[in-house]
Amino acid sequence: MFGIDEEFVEKSFEEMEQDVKTLQKESERLKKEAAELLRRSDDLRSRSIDLRPENPSAAEEMWQESEDMRAESREMMRLAVDNDLKAGEIKHRIETHDQIVAVVDRADEIWKGAIRAGRS
Repeated sequence: MFGIDEEFVEKSFEEMEQDVKTLQKESERLKKEAAELLRRSDDLRSRSIDLRPENPSAAEEMWQESEDMRAESREMMRLAVDNDLKAGEIKHRIETHDQIVAVVDRADEIWKGAIRAGRS
């Protein structure tokens, strides 16, 4: 209805930690798939080179398919890095919040100590 941006939606720490795990898991999956595509692309390139003297048009098709796989692999790696960056940003928010809470807790301890010292 209002088109609320996901960045500004308040989430619990558990949800944020789950988001980090999900993003990292997806990033790892994408990296593995990208590596597999590169391996398959290299195989196609080798076959294309071997086939070129016998059938240039089939070799060119293989080479083009290899190039398509490489492009898809690069996109997967881009998405994986994007997920890693998002996970890092969420971790940073969690750490910043923890530091703020620690400062507030410490200030509260100091305040209580000062009140006790004033009563003595």
